Amino acid sequence: MFITVVRYCRQKKKKYTKKSGFAIIFLSAILLSACQNSAQKTAAVTKDLAQSAERPLQILRSMDGIQDVRWELTQIQGVKARYFHSQPFLLFNTQTRQMQGNTGCNALSGSYEMNVPQRSVQIQARAGYDSCDQALAQEAVLMDVLGQVERFQLQGNQLILLSRSGQVLMQAKRK
Repeated sequence: MFITVVRYCRQKKKKYTKKSGFAIIFLSAILLSACQNSAQKTAAVTKDLAQSAERPLQILRSMDGIQDVRWELTQIQGVKARYFHSQPFLLFNTQTRQMQGNTGCNALSGSYEMNVPQRSVQIQARAGYDSCDQALAQEAVLMDVLGQVERFQLQGNQLILLSRSGQVLMQAKRK
């Protein structure tokens, strides 16, 4: 590039100065380094993508049989849980330490603390605000019961949520 500029100046009989030569060299160096950096970045990104393709994202799942399982509610205080707009369920997510679910009408979410060896659980939940005329009674009981849950039992496919005194508050089956 530098040689081309010198030839051009000689052909046009313009005076070539040292300042213009340094400016050309400086600009050439910047252009070349910009090309080199983008090539290095592209190579680095390509390498990272190749490595991530080799190792798929791992989702941590609990091995206790209670968390990271969708539990469809079958009974709430001895009364059969009813389907309204969706199936009532609970899910204890170990990665976020959040509980998700549905009351049959509204989405349910909150936090929980679980000690599997001691079979204890504390749930703090809230539900959405959609109005489902016939589902309101079930939703009210469910929200009240969730605040009373302190213990659990796992019997095969069934999760039984209990009060402090051992009263069965809720039953659910693994889905």
